[in-house]
Amino acid sequence: MSGLRARLARTPPGYRYSIGRVLAIYSGLMVALLLAALDQTIVATALPRVVSELGGISQYSWVFTAYVLGATVTVPLYGKLGDAHGRKPLFIVAITIFLVGSALCGLAQNMVQLVIFRAIQGVGAGGLFPLTLAMVAMIVPPRERGRYQGLIGSVFAAASIVGPLVGGFIVDNASWRWIFFVNLPVGIVALAVILVTMPKRATRQEHSIDWLGAAILAAGTSALLLGLVWGGREYPWGSAQVLGALAVSVGLLAFFALIERRVPEPILPFDLLRNQTVASSTACMALVGMAMFGTISFVPLFVQGVIGTSATSSGVVLTPLLLGAVITSAISGQIVSRTGRYRPNTLIGPVLLGIGELLLWRMDVHTTNGEAARNMVIAGIGLGMMMQIFVLSIQNSVTSRQMGSATALSQFARSIGATLGVTLMGVIVNQRLPAGADLEGTTIHRLPLAGREALANALHPAFLLAAVLCAGVFVISLLWVRETPLRHGLEDLPPVVGDETSPQPAPGVR
Repeated sequence: MSGLRARLARTPPGYRYSIGRVLAIYSGLMVALLLAALDQTIVATALPRVVSELGGISQYSWVFTAYVLGATVTVPLYGKLGDAHGRKPLFIVAITIFLVGSALCGLAQNMVQLVIFRAIQGVGAGGLFPLTLAMVAMIVPPRERGRYQGLIGSVFAAASIVGPLVGGFIVDNASWRWIFFVNLPVGIVALAVILVTMPKRATRQEHSIDWLGAAILAAGTSALLLGLVWGGREYPWGSAQVLGALAVSVGLLAFFALIERRVPEPILPFDLLRNQTVASSTACMALVGMAMFGTISFVPLFVQGVIGTSATSSGVVLTPLLLGAVITSAISGQIVSRTGRYRPNTLIGPVLLGIGELLLWRMDVHTTNGEAARNMVIAGIGLGMMMQIFVLSIQNSVTSRQMGSATALSQFARSIGATLGVTLMGVIVNQRLPAGADLEGTTIHRLPLAGREALANALHPAFLLAAVLCAGVFVISLLWVRETPLRHGLEDLPPVVGDETSPQPAPGVR
């Protein structure tokens, strides 16, 4: 017992806290991540049933898109607000908003309400991932950070195993509304743990918040998504509605770029993109996000609609992808910490994920749950090799003074990629559905053979697109992602309340 106490009290070289303190902080961060991870996996397997009850398979992707859009446009804001007010209060705000959105989603009476409430939920979720990753970067040196991916992976493993099964079980045996209500007790635990474990910042830094830029970015991104979703389904591609939405998007995003060049503290740190490794890793994050979230969103629809199984069974099929991803992430993190090399992951990962997507592309009405699970495992292993590596590559290429902005940039790229990926795949599926295939109000896992074949043909190009995206990740990684030796220390990180032995902060460092 005394030996364990001594190990927990030890502060290794390059760290600023004892191992015990680091693990305590990590516990709070992991509970917060569990909240976000559970929501993704529970909703993915239950959504086909939700759409069956509320109507509108053509709006299927918007339930994901609204959530990810809300998270995307708020990621940079959380980074800046964290600079000004500290991460602990921002965590509390983010979780509170997430819980309010979850309760509203459970009370939704139609698809329009559900989409709006999912956006509110996303606004809260937008703070959980970037704030967690930024906090990890402030307490663990880059060379040692891979070891702690096992802890992050364990949370996603638990969510991957429990989430799809619980989501499927809920909709098969109770109301789908409980897939949102279940977030409430988990969120209360997350709030309690964060209040106890997370340290406060010793000093407050003054920062300007680019509220105008955030609003323009949100409006421009929303207009782009509207144009993509409307095109060819709600209105012809050449219609005034679609062309107008796309034109408004281009104008607003161009205006956003102009604003960001003039404000003293831009919401997105574009100057970091001058670093080749940062720019290429950010691009890879966006492409991986497109492939990952598009796949997670539409595999349950294939399993329930084409193979014709229940929501619980679709959860069992989705579990191998997520479980394979988190186990591989944990193992690869240990290897990266031991070897100090992360470039092999950036090359092998997209190849394996691409093979998995091609196998998904070849599935049809005769595919079994076992074959789908096998394909998911292969895709999950490839995904797991890249889950944290590109974030590590970006963080290792910037100074600690830039850590928060760089982390926010990486998560914004992942979020915008996820938003576009789910939306584009939704557009593809809607375009490919035959005009006579009316699936409105139909129980998804009881489609007739003709409906199953039509849905399979509509989903095939979506998985092929994911494979093409993986090829893009490989090419970018091969040509432009450079391996920088992982640092052993935390450089000039500032002290926080309760850490009197830390050096004084450098000006402007949080």
